[in-house]
Amino acid sequence: MLTLILLIIPAGLVVLPTSILFGVGMIPTIVAYVTDRDPEKSAPITVGGLNFCGCMPYAIDLWKHNHTITAAGKIFADPVAWLIMYGAAAIGWALYYGIPPAVANFEVMRAEKRVGALKQVKVGLVQEWGPDVAGDTFDDSGGFAPGEEPA
Repeated sequence: MLTLILLIIPAGLVVLPTSILFGVGMIPTIVAYVTDRDPEKSAPITVGGLNFCGCMPYAIDLWKHNHTITAAGKIFADPVAWLIMYGAAAIGWALYYGIPPAVANFEVMRAEKRVGALKQVKVGLVQEWGPDVAGDTFDDSGGFAPGEEPA
């Protein structure tokens, strides 16, 4: 850990404008890391990846032209730069909160469809082989609860 610190601090000072750019631009990722209680830290991974992508064009611009603190200040003076850096992080938050419910809904729909298909198969088997094939729990309604119809 000490060796890592001894390497990061001097490297950060050598590329100070880039460090400032990423230090300020990646604030949403830091917030995601601090607020995420999940041990796997999936929020900072999702938010951080997109936040990094939003900061990277400005870092490349900084490297191509003037790698100075003044050039970094000009980037921060541009509202579009803030919109892109933090907007990318917002898209990361949207993915973090949007994808799990969408996948869960898809899985529930798939399971319900499978249950309906299995009930149809059960009805067909009972019609072909008789009610004994359904076991003790089968009733005269075709194995469905009262009022329930096959899907």
